[in-house]
This record gives sequence, C-alpha cells and structure tokens, in this order.
Amino acid sequence: MGVVSRLRSWLTPRYAVAEPIAEAAPPASAPQVRRAGFEYGTVLAAGASVQAQVAAGQERLDTLDQLYQAYLTCPWVSAPIDVIARTVTAGGFQVVTDDDLPEGAHPAEPPGVERLRRLLRFVNPREDMIQLIRSSIIDLELFGDSYIEKVMLLGEVVALYTLDATTITVLTDEHGEVSGYQQTVNGAGGQRHVTFTPDQVIHISLDAPRGGVYGVSPAQRALLPVTAWLFTEATLKECFRRGDPPRLRVDLGHAGDADVQRWREQYQVYNLGPKAVGTPVITTGGGPVDVLDVRRVTDYLDASRQLRDEILACFGVPPAKVGIIETGNLGSGSGESQDKTFRINTVVPIANLVLEKLNFHLVQQGFGITGWHLEFAEVDYRDSKVIEDIRDTRLRNGSWTLNTYRGEIGQPPVEGGDDPVLVDRQNLVLWADMARMSEAVISKNAAPAVAAGVDVPGVALQPPPAAQPVPPGGPVQSPPGEDPPLPPGDDPATPEETAPPLTTVP
Repeated sequence: MGVVSRLRSWLTPRYAVAEPIAEAAPPASAPQVRRAGFEYGTVLAAGASVQAQVAAGQERLDTLDQLYQAYLTCPWVSAPIDVIARTVTAGGFQVVTDDDLPEGAHPAEPPGVERLRRLLRFVNPREDMIQLIRSSIIDLELFGDSYIEKVMLLGEVVALYTLDATTITVLTDEHGEVSGYQQTVNGAGGQRHVTFTPDQVIHISLDAPRGGVYGVSPAQRALLPVTAWLFTEATLKECFRRGDPPRLRVDLGHAGDADVQRWREQYQVYNLGPKAVGTPVITTGGGPVDVLDVRRVTDYLDASRQLRDEILACFGVPPAKVGIIETGNLGSGSGESQDKTFRINTVVPIANLVLEKLNFHLVQQGFGITGWHLEFAEVDYRDSKVIEDIRDTRLRNGSWTLNTYRGEIGQPPVEGGDDPVLVDRQNLVLWADMARMSEAVISKNAAPAVAAGVDVPGVALQPPPAAQPVPPGGPVQSPPGEDPPLPPGDDPATPEETAPPLTTVP
C-alpha cells in the first residue's frame, strides 16, 4: 500500500460518510424550533415560578381595572367599543366552504361541519355565539386581550366560555413561549387560582408597539384624554351642583371675626346651590364686592367636546356612528364615505383577527375540518335609493337583464327578459317589441347610406324610382307665369270635386 492509499484509509472514516444518504432528514417540528431572543413583558429569569409571573403582572392587572372603570364612567369609551362589537357581529356567524360555488349550490359537507354548527348554535347555557364573540371584541378593544375557554370532551370542543381578561396572566418563559394561563380571582373567601393549558384557551390580542404576549388596546392609548375628560366633567358637575356661582372678592371692611364667619355661613346657605341661582350677594358695613372672572362653563364644554373627539380618534370611530350630529360634515366627507372608512380601517381588521383565531382553534384543531371556514355574514348598509339607482343603471346599460333585475328584488321572470338590451331614456317601448324597435332604429339611421347605394349589413337596398317616359318632341314647355303640366293621370281634382257636400241649416 502506498503513502497516498494509507492516508486515504486514515482520513475516510473521519471525513467521509460511510453509507449514502437515502433521503433528506425530515424538517424539525414546531416544538423543536426555539427562538434565541427575549420577549418584552416576560420575567427574565430562567425557571420563574407561576407566583413570580403573577406578581410581576400585578401592575398590568391594576391598569386593566382602571380601564374597566373608564368603560363604566366615560361614554366616549363604551360607545365606540360597543359600536365596533355590534357592527362586526351584525350579520351573524356562519360556516362556508372555501370554494366559489354558483348561487343555490349545496356542496357536500364533511362530518365535522354539522358538529361545528351544533357548537355554534349552543356554546354554553348562559351565552350564544354572537354574545360570546361580542364580549370578546369588547375585551379586545378595552384591555387589548380577550380569552375564550374551550371545554373538551373526547378530544372535541363541546362548549366555549369567556374568561375575565383582568384576572388572566399568560405564563411564559423568558423567550415568550406560552406554557399556560393562570387565573387569579380575589373574593370574600380569599384568592382562588386555576391554571389552563395552552390548548384550553383561545387568546386573541391586538398589535403592540414593542411586541410581547399582551396587546395594547385603543382604550389604553386614550387613557390620558379619558382622564382629562373625567376631570372636566367632574368640574362641570361641581359647577352646576353649586349653581355655577361667580368668583367674588368680598371686602367686609372693619367687620370682626364673628361677623366674617357668620357672613361665610350665610353665603353658603343663600348663594350656593342650583336653587340659589340669581340670589344677590349682600354685604354690610361698606364692604365692596368685586367679580374676579367671568363664568367658564362654555370653556369647560368646549374642552369636553375636544377631548371627546380625541378619544374617538383613538378608537377609529366617526362621530356619526356614536350619535354625534356634525354640522355639515365639514372636511369629513359624506355619511357613506365615513361608513366605508370605519369598516375598512376599524371593523374589518378586528373581524379578521377574531376569525383567524377561531378558524385555527375550532375549525382546524377542534374538528379537523379542511376546505371550510367561519366568517361573519355581510350586511348591506347602503341607502335604499342608492341601491335602486345602481340596479337601474345596470339594467339600462345592458350589464343586467330584466330577469336578473327581477330576481334581485324577488319577482318572477317574464318572457323575453333574458336578452340584454340598451334602454333608450327618451322612449317607452315594451320588452316584447324591443327587437322590432332595434331594427327600426337601425334602418332609420342607415337610410342615407342605403339611398347612396352603400351596402349596410342587415339592411336591404331599396330599388331606385322608375323613370318617367318623355313625350314625343321633348318635354312640354310651360308659358311664362304658368305651372308646368302634370304627367298623365296626375290631374288635380277641382275644389268642387274634393270638398264635402254642404249641409243647409234651416
């Protein structure tokens, strides 16, 4: 054996593969893939206990309690949240196939679809599906997160319940991998705890600027104007409770302490409160009264309206959606444009976020259904006149037939209504006569070309008029001042011959 062969034999076991690879190794599953970065909002301690994670999230739970109080006390927090939740669920909830099918078709349903529909009809003894989804959207807009508990039986979802977002802590490691959910409830009997596995909870969260396991809600972003609005309303309440009194400076002159105290008590009794509005301030002993400033109620009301608009802007809800009548819609477009903006920027993103979670946890994992999905049914929110104008335009320009129009409004078809036509806006023609009307119009428009001898498709050429015979010796010339002679057989009748007989009245 040479030196080269000896070196090859030494190196082959180290750097060569003894057996050829039959096929590529299977890809690693999701549990085998771990991230290296750390997640915002988690306890950065390896093996942190559940109690440590709950204690670390106590400040967040306190903030959620403040948001709940804001929902109860500030109508400009509750009104837009309720409008969003009601608009998303207005059309109902349905199970549909992924394929585009013609109208009226009934595709074959997998076995799990009927069981899924049964769950949607009865999710729990206390709520129906619409109420559960609406409550979840309210929690989502108020707290940034919503939680739905899945009750399993023999590996299948049999019930759904809402979980209080203010009592839930997401249990994760320092990298953000969710290991479960802890619910802590404080009551008269002390604290009660329950732990859920990741498969028992549907967690829906909004977007967060720094990421993390929790979302950031519009209500949390609007917490500053909400707080200012609450103080403004409290000031207005106190002003009106005291009867909106003016701020005065009263100089009691040389009155003693006892007289000053008595005057203060009398002022509180006679000059404060709604019943004392208009009561004059009376002093004795030469004491002057000076008004320090004018009443500020109008300024408080303007500040309240400004803060209201700031809160609504955080939720992405136009003022008209919460019952605020604007003056001429200055700079904000028509009502329909506001509604489109509201649906595109606010309603549809929330609906898609909820549907994505439900389709994954219920349709795919819960019942193992493929080719079908959950969706919210659409509601036609347009004005009736706008809808009828669109239908009329489609019928007149030929994009719809008459029977299509009648089917849209629930009327039976008519004979001849399946042919698309272009409706003339100046004439009224029966649909049965539309073919002859079209031929007549075409013949009339082509008449000059036909007279010139041009072959027009679909229009027959007319024979030229017969030539009149010329008498011998040429045409007869009429004397000056007389009418030319008429051809034979065209002599005009005399007035006596054509006039009706006269009737003599006795």
